[in-house]
Amino acid sequence: MAKPFSIGTREVEGVTVFDVEGELDLSTAPKLCGRIDQAFKGRGPRVLVDLTKLEFCDSTGLRALFGTVQEARVRRAPLRIVQPTSPAAARVFDLVGAAEFLPLVDETETGLAQLARALRS
Repeated sequence: MAKPFSIGTREVEGVTVFDVEGELDLSTAPKLCGRIDQAFKGRGPRVLVDLTKLEFCDSTGLRALFGTVQEARVRRAPLRIVQPTSPAAARVFDLVGAAEFLPLVDETETGLAQLARALRS
């Protein structure tokens, strides 16, 4: 049985980190988008979406992530997405070639380091 969908939020050295757990789909994607949109409204936002605990992602979830990337570009907000580790979720990302369209990183620490550099540049 899948874990219930949840979004944890924390700040790490000026980066807003969203820890996403459960299933990202038609019913949960708007919740994630709403939370990230709020972060983009802050001053000098830098956002990391951590999907390491994501168990499943459907096309709606992927569309939500693509939209988030577009919004980050419009707002000139540095954004990184930590790839899911669950085989089911990771397979979807591989099948659609998400690495070509999403700023994916393998680990949370890598994303945080890249976002720290984005602040300095």
